Amino acid sequence: MTKTFDCEIALNRPHRAALFAAMWWIMPVVAAGAGFPVSAADATFERPEAFTTGAPPVPVDNLSQRLHFGEATTAARPLLEPARAEGSAADPPTGTRIAQFARPPGPGVDFTVPELPQRLTYQYGYGSESPIRYRANSDLNQRVRDNLLVLTPQLNGYIVYRPTDWIEALLEVIAEWDYAALEEKVVTLPGGQTKFADKRYASLYADQAYVRIKGVTEPFEFIAGRRNFEDDRRWLYDLSLDAVTARLKLGYFHAEASIARPDLVNLDLIKPVTKGRINYYMYYMEYRGIEDTRLAAYAIRHQDLDGTKARPLNLGARATGFATADLSYWGELAFLRGRDEFSRRFSGYAFDAGATYRFEGAALSPAVTLGYAYGTGNADHGGASNHEFRQTGLESNEWRFAGISRFKTYGEALDPALTNLGILTMGFGFRPAGTISVDLVYHRYRLSEIADGIPASAITARMNQVDTRLSKDVGSGLDVVVGVRELFGIRRLGLDLRTGWLFPGKAFLSYDGNGVNPGIRNPDPALAIVAKFWW
Repeated sequence: MTKTFDCEIALNRPHRAALFAAMWWIMPVVAAGAGFPVSAADATFERPEAFTTGAPPVPVDNLSQRLHFGEATTAARPLLEPARAEGSAADPPTGTRIAQFARPPGPGVDFTVPELPQRLTYQYGYGSESPIRYRANSDLNQRVRDNLLVLTPQLNGYIVYRPTDWIEALLEVIAEWDYAALEEKVVTLPGGQTKFADKRYASLYADQAYVRIKGVTEPFEFIAGRRNFEDDRRWLYDLSLDAVTARLKLGYFHAEASIARPDLVNLDLIKPVTKGRINYYMYYMEYRGIEDTRLAAYAIRHQDLDGTKARPLNLGARATGFATADLSYWGELAFLRGRDEFSRRFSGYAFDAGATYRFEGAALSPAVTLGYAYGTGNADHGGASNHEFRQTGLESNEWRFAGISRFKTYGEALDPALTNLGILTMGFGFRPAGTISVDLVYHRYRLSEIADGIPASAITARMNQVDTRLSKDVGSGLDVVVGVRELFGIRRLGLDLRTGWLFPGKAFLSYDGNGVNPGIRNPDPALAIVAKFWW
């Protein structure tokens, strides 16, 4: 009862800043509904979330918002648009593709197709990606006040300049503000540590700023500056890095090599930014010569500049595609080599495999997904080798199965990295309408080796604190993900609503109280909610 009462009070307090944030979200809706033009040549260019799952997993120069763009060289609407994923915002409500034809002119009428420019000298766009995030019981103890509600209104825009056919420059700027409508100033963690609330800032920064040289250097391309690195499953990376990149394209074979560091240069005009202290040497190659299949391999070396001996090396191979028109699949096999912070040799591995089957033609377009992921742990902490697998640290683990919205594929509430953990995932999705999708996803978690925590998890509670009741049972999770496009009938407006629960297992048992014979307390469930507005 106390927990519910606190939440209601926080949500109803008349914060002026929260009102300002809400107005920020409403303004783009009003602008879109009023039909304000983007430029003389308004056209649609979908977000990355609208592309098919077969999109190239090679790191892409991905604008954080691509719902609208303008052209400065022509006033003609493009005759061809990029391919879109089924159910994206630009699809008709039925989810089918529609071809449009022009009736031939009558006799004697001059009919000439206007010649399109070979190059758009200028291109620009703007939009918004504004999330609301809520978390409850991250410590799995309802008696401790640690709930968090953060609003992040955001606006973004970009401009592309192509003075010649062989050079391209891009600048993307994002303005956002993290506002904590509900946050405890001081929280005592289960381990006894005291955690103070993060200081939150407004931010105005360049998320991408790079120059690309192409054409005259074929089959090579060269890119220098800050750009987004994203693989399709966000399993390797999902962030902006300051990098120098060389690309090679030879038929079905594509390769990319990069030297990168996060925040090598501070491009934020307001928020203080700590300079990155890790260099990443990344090599990614891909083969696209098999129909409906993409095969890839990669190597990512970390170089810590803070004087530690850690030199992890992530190696892996992957395959994604469609076995049939109704059955898609994914497969990851990864190894961790190099040395850890204690100069021990890494010898870990991980895999993640699964498939989604779509019942095409059935009512509500249902789909089922089954997957399993596993990352090794380290049982011998005093040995010469470390058998723990670690992801790159650049990942977000966000993907979609057959619906519209991306979500945390390892669970919204636990949100772990794939380290010392096995995850069984089962999903069921359907589409009540062409612009709406619903996903129900169940996860079952189990440790590989007995441990007291899960790296990179959003849960702060410690595991295996009761010596006589050690367990590998982390618990289970349930996610409900709803994606909506053309919200309120506005073509460019979308909403992703992601709700996740963690039902902790026996590994989270803890002592209750002090004294000679303290009791044992069962953990409480955790909750995570994300509502993200796209425009």
